[in-house]
Amino acid sequence: MPPSGYPPPGYPPGAGAYAPGVGAYAPGGPAAYAPAPPGRYPPYAYPGWQQGWSAPPYPPPRRRRWPAVALSLVAVIGLAAAAVVVVRSGGSDHPDEWDERVASLAAFVERERGLSFDHPVTVEFLTEDEYSSASRTDEGALSEADRELIDEWGATFTALGLVPEGTDLFDTSNEMADSGTLAFYDPATERITVRGTEMSTGLAVTLVHELVHVAQDQAFDLQQPPPGNTSGAFEAYDALVEGDASRIELAYLATLSNDEQTAYWDEYDADYDESQDRLSEVPGALQALFAAPYVLGQPVVDIIASDGGNAAVDDAFDDPPASGEHLFDPRSYFAGDAPADVDEPELPDGADRVGRPDELGATTLFVLLSERIDPLEALAAADGWGGDRYVAYRLDDRTCVRVDLVGDSPTDTDEIARALEAWAATGPAGAASVEARETVALESCAAPADAAATAPDAGRSYDALGLPAARAQLMAVAADSGREPDEAFAVGDCFVRSVSLDLIVEANEADQPPQEVVDAVTRCMTG
Repeated sequence: MPPSGYPPPGYPPGAGAYAPGVGAYAPGGPAAYAPAPPGRYPPYAYPGWQQGWSAPPYPPPRRRRWPAVALSLVAVIGLAAAAVVVVRSGGSDHPDEWDERVASLAAFVERERGLSFDHPVTVEFLTEDEYSSASRTDEGALSEADRELIDEWGATFTALGLVPEGTDLFDTSNEMADSGTLAFYDPATERITVRGTEMSTGLAVTLVHELVHVAQDQAFDLQQPPPGNTSGAFEAYDALVEGDASRIELAYLATLSNDEQTAYWDEYDADYDESQDRLSEVPGALQALFAAPYVLGQPVVDIIASDGGNAAVDDAFDDPPASGEHLFDPRSYFAGDAPADVDEPELPDGADRVGRPDELGATTLFVLLSERIDPLEALAAADGWGGDRYVAYRLDDRTCVRVDLVGDSPTDTDEIARALEAWAATGPAGAASVEARETVALESCAAPADAAATAPDAGRSYDALGLPAARAQLMAVAADSGREPDEAFAVGDCFVRSVSLDLIVEANEADQPPQEVVDAVTRCMTG
């Protein structure tokens, strides 16, 4: 088990492992729908689309007591589950008292989070089969509008090369909603649903996470859309909600005895590999997109809480992060930076638009780029993201996407253009083109079935997400020590530019960190 004093400051338990990954409420359970296209969340205008909050099925891999491993969260990213689409169920019927199995956990959450529950909620403990049924959606329950959205998202992902042609996003999301979750809270019915009928240490930790969502819902109403009806606003709000719950979960984990922590890790070891096996067919880019709000959410919340505690986090629910840029570079959140307005790209003559225009976002830009090019170059481009607009269309039996992007500055715009040009050159011939002007214009089409892709290691964005995660975590540790945002960010940025991604991945999986990683952390924290 981890040594005494585990976990280190700023470590996010299960970061990247919390479902659903693209923010949808799940009355009756995380019934799967196809993931939203890059950065896109279900529009609240569609009846029945709400957002549900799920906990990680399994905690993160065993970690040792040192910052770098705490920062590199690569191995758990794949556990993030899909968001959900469901038909809204009826109202709630809450009990007068907490279930005796969770009463002490609810008391801990009230005390640690500083929020009082208005009333208890029902906690349903289900068998494996019952939970599997509750967490999946029968395709027959989808409305015509739901089905159209799934098709639209599949077209967008395919055109960008994020999933192979023919990927069934509905089936994939169903698998992730089942295999990738251990419990979920549904604010529409005000119920927690749990995989398992017997309490265990691991389940107690998970329930703390879910109970934080209950407290958030009763204090802030999680069914209300965030300010600013943009895809980036939904993604960032998702990160705030999950990051806050992970923060309190971590605090509970730190209270466990050595024997309880041993039981916790043993339970994790028994389940983690099984979950990974079941999710092995899910494209890595989808796992990274689902994971990003979670792997990046807690460090942002930790930084917020480092100067003001729970009260500052409460204030953040009134003025939440509003874009993926705020997650990649939390300094932009504190500075109040807003995405630039970018006009909708024009469609080619004769093209049929698929769905509505939307925002790609800094997160999807990073995932897209890191699938093919140097992850540090992808990170630099995402750091400079200032705004974008995309539209999907079909023309001559091909599915395509046009995106117009701008950077925070002309230099950033040029950097995004160079990164996208390198990305296009590494993909299937003729599938994508980039034109640099005042904005960067990207056009990408689904590659023909017989096209030979030259991109290395499809799915490597799964690992690449460890770079912004490591940077954000070390920034949170530095902020907790009293450093100002610019200085704290410089500490994290120093680290990810001092060691290779391969070394971060190796450190994440090792019993003891490589000395090179330890030296880099020390040098960046003290330099």
